Amino acid sequence: MKSNRRNFGWARSAGAFALGATAGTAAGFLLAPVSGKAVRKRIGSEFRSLGRSTSRQLRSTRRLLVKQAKGLRRAAVGKLDEGREWLMEKMSASNGRYRPVGKRLALRHR
Repeated sequence: MKSNRRNFGWARSAGAFALGATAGTAAGFLLAPVSGKAVRKRIGSEFRSLGRSTSRQLRSTRRLLVKQAKGLRRAAVGKLDEGREWLMEKMSASNGRYRPVGKRLALRHR
């Protein structure tokens, strides 16, 4: 019987916490010095403010991501150009074994 109490002790604590939080919230609304209309107005104002700040943060994050994506694109294009130059050097050093065919390379059979 004692082991059951140990296993479910956390549930009892969580239930007591939830009950206390609910009672505190209810008491706060009942004993608040302002009317319900004022509370609703304040809550709405807070949500609008939260929405504005979230929108600003999302715009800022988007700008940052676009900037990083452009940098990555430039780096990738640079690496592709380096690879193309290296390949052209190898082709010219191969004494004509490889020749370009459109955008691909083909091995010239001898």
